Amino acid sequence: MSFMATLHYSSFYICSALLCISCLFYTLFQGRVARRQNQVYILIVLNMLFCALSSIVVAFCEGRYTPEAHFIADMGRFISYVFHAALTPMFGYYVLLVCGNAWHLSRRSLVLYAIPFLFTEIVILMNPLTDWVYYYDNTFQYCRNWGAYTIYISAFFYVLVGLFNLLRYWRALTEAKRNALVFFITLVAVGILIQITWRPIQIELFTDALAALGLMLSIEDEDNRIDMATGTYNRRALAFDLRNFFATGQTFQVIGVRITDMTSMHRVMGAAAADAFLRSVADYLRVILPPYSIYYANVSTYIILLYGDNEAQAAEAAMRILERFERTWTGDKLEIRLHASVTRGVLPKNFQSAEDVMFMADSPIPISTGNKVLSGRDLSYLLRRLDIERALHRALEGRTFEVYYQPVYELRTLQIKSAEALLRLRDQVLGNVPPAEFIPAAERAGIIETLGDFVLEQVCEFIASGVPDELGLDEIGVNLSMLQCTQPGFADRVKGIVDSYGVDPSKINFEITESVSASDYNALDTVIRTLKAEGFTFSMDDYGTGYSNMQSVFSLDFDRVKIDKGILWSAEKNSIGRAILDNSVRMIREMHRKIIVEGVETEEQIRLLSHLNVDYLQGFYFSKPIPKDEFVTLARSQHKTAHPKVLREASS
Repeated sequence: MSFMATLHYSSFYICSALLCISCLFYTLFQGRVARRQNQVYILIVLNMLFCALSSIVVAFCEGRYTPEAHFIADMGRFISYVFHAALTPMFGYYVLLVCGNAWHLSRRSLVLYAIPFLFTEIVILMNPLTDWVYYYDNTFQYCRNWGAYTIYISAFFYVLVGLFNLLRYWRALTEAKRNALVFFITLVAVGILIQITWRPIQIELFTDALAALGLMLSIEDEDNRIDMATGTYNRRALAFDLRNFFATGQTFQVIGVRITDMTSMHRVMGAAAADAFLRSVADYLRVILPPYSIYYANVSTYIILLYGDNEAQAAEAAMRILERFERTWTGDKLEIRLHASVTRGVLPKNFQSAEDVMFMADSPIPISTGNKVLSGRDLSYLLRRLDIERALHRALEGRTFEVYYQPVYELRTLQIKSAEALLRLRDQVLGNVPPAEFIPAAERAGIIETLGDFVLEQVCEFIASGVPDELGLDEIGVNLSMLQCTQPGFADRVKGIVDSYGVDPSKINFEITESVSASDYNALDTVIRTLKAEGFTFSMDDYGTGYSNMQSVFSLDFDRVKIDKGILWSAEKNSIGRAILDNSVRMIREMHRKIIVEGVETEEQIRLLSHLNVDYLQGFYFSKPIPKDEFVTLARSQHKTAHPKVLREASS
């Protein structure tokens, strides 16, 4: 055979070798070699490269009828068979890794998986003695024997295993990975079919190399998964990998590292300097942990995912990280001390979804951790917050929130003159959830506006029914969150809801806490002025609990001030508390605001407030917050209740 004919005959092998060299160079150049998936991919490419090179040697030696050429060709073909038989098992295992199913395979499963491969390798290794796979006839022509077909059967088995796992974990993969794996499996299957049915076309290895190229471009290329500032995996990669792990039912350890100084560092030192310290932390994490396990979740948090159920290993790593923060860090030629909180959990034991882990990454740590890794029961506060957020979403979907009403008595007339509308959450899983828990959770989750609209709509529906007028109520109080007030178009949305029910705005009183109102005086002042012009009234809630500037707060156009129960209860205990209550009432009177005192629970408190001549009383002495129907019944029967007598005695 001439040189040109040999070159033409081996062209597919040469192209395969070039493709393999390109894939290998690009993969190593990017440095993506840490994960087992990367390592198996490199072994696949090296395997195909050896097969291609040995096949080229065979092509150039065949047809040269010398003992040396025949020996070299025979050795090349033998090496090619040995490596080629390992190719599809490696491809199948690669698919398992990409799908996330390889990490929790038992040793027995791996042995069963390897049996077809081991059988074909034994057949190939025995070939010099048995000619089971191939042999040479009297004219030194290469001939395949029955053993060659066992290799193809084994190859089809591993292709089917890969296809099965691809379909099984289809939803756990991104569209890009799905397409790449379908492309790869199709090319490999087509190459095997062509090679087994039409031997003169040496295309199988070339199709394998093309598949490797497709995998490199779509799966092994991880540029879109890398955070450029830290060199670790980014938030997008974390979210995807978590969904993949949960979809495959794996057990793994998660460590959260929250650098508590990072937000202030960005503000004071600038992004560049802060990023330098972030990189310094990332460099340390890469020293003690596998690089592929580290994710940059947000501006101040790293998440580490460790495969398997080795809690002791995770606990040791978490403690090493915490202890490292007792020393200084270097970044951008500066050396400072950083502070961090470290959390550790087991998934899915502690968290049931990828969203739960992302919540852990984003949630602040409300307690001082000291020299301690938070794990197990220490994370109960976080798990509780997760449960409450789930309960909020369940209640929104099922519209199971309830609005309760707590009556407000006018001291002068001894009648119920208004009520405060209060949202209640009774969850099918958690039971009754206190507002002190679910209101902050709603603010964090960005659904406080939805809850506020729900309460306002329920109140408007109640007022529109005519029952409050029948009961002689002047108004219904609705609590506002500052987050609601500062949203664009808030006043217009409120007016739109009220107008849709045909309700007189003067029948609605908005209550805002003192501490909240002080947080953004200008924005709140604009909202109050706009809505008061429409006829709404406003009350300052919980007076005495905040640390506001008094002049700014009382410059706001409140109609009423609700004195916090803590001031009333202190007035019963000592003279200082009594002086604070007396002076508070006198100051509010001089500013021409009506006075409501909450937390009234005893007859002694009623007598005390009567002497101070406050306007309204509210508290458990009269009624706890109750459902609407119970409130209506109470208001209709108010002349028959016991407490008006007490009020009459106190006022006389």
